[in-house]
Amino acid sequence: MRNRPAMILSCMIILLLIVSCGRADSEDKDIYKVFFPDAEYASIISEERRIVSGNSAEMVGILIEALKQQPSDARGVAPISEDIIPTSYSISDQRAVIDFPAAYLDMDRTKEILVRASVVETLTQTEDIHSVSFLVDGNELLDSSGMPIGDMTVDSFINNTGVELNSYERTNVTLYFTDINGKSLKRYDEDLVYNTNISMEKFALETLIGGPINLKEENAFPTLSPDSKLLSVTVKDRIAYANFDSSVREEPYSVDEEVALYSIVNTLAALPGIDQVQISIEGSTEGVFMDHMKLEVLYERNDELIQ
Repeated sequence: MRNRPAMILSCMIILLLIVSCGRADSEDKDIYKVFFPDAEYASIISEERRIVSGNSAEMVGILIEALKQQPSDARGVAPISEDIIPTSYSISDQRAVIDFPAAYLDMDRTKEILVRASVVETLTQTEDIHSVSFLVDGNELLDSSGMPIGDMTVDSFINNTGVELNSYERTNVTLYFTDINGKSLKRYDEDLVYNTNISMEKFALETLIGGPINLKEENAFPTLSPDSKLLSVTVKDRIAYANFDSSVREEPYSVDEEVALYSIVNTLAALPGIDQVQISIEGSTEGVFMDHMKLEVLYERNDELIQ
């Protein structure tokens, strides 16, 4: 009986610990990151906000309101300004659909990408929202080539490396497309925004595959099939190893094999730290690129093909 007070005290301490842990867990669930472009629209920053959770539809509205507020970090700006406040939003099957007014299209490309990334990254933190679809005046948002943007997830902006780095930067990339005859290379220096989770080598090659139509370049023509997929690209000892799927061998355009291959080589060799390039297909360096150019060869920049 003499230990009864001690037992009661122990029980009270345990109960307090359970309650306090429960409160901490509850509080942690109310912490969300809100993402913002920086004032120069060159990168994205974030700050934590304590937001009272609601149902799916309520959370979309709550987070949109958070995106309209100026961040406490003086470096950032609210991604949703007064002239692009959504006219409506809905959620179904873990997909949020947000309709913006026509003024949304007045933003320049860099600003629009960072605004879109801020919205997607902020909304998809909730368990009930996996993707976000953008409408403008009830119509699907289109990319620079006139194709629908479609549903966007965090992976649309972030290369999933497991590192939480949400940074976008503006950089200049040199790309090599071809002329109307497909027999020479033309150099284009593009000022683009990229995510720093993606290597410059990967970004440059994927932009090359996307073709000049996405960059609105006149008198420039693609060198590679748009179905080509870059499986990996690594750099070691100043050699870039670019591994593509078999679609890179397809020839939907009238482009010489040499021009297609050196569009890859010259684009990579324009990046710092790369002198030579080896191309592989499905991980193999046996055989040829298309018709006769051997994959096992280490290729260097070719200026003779440049127009």
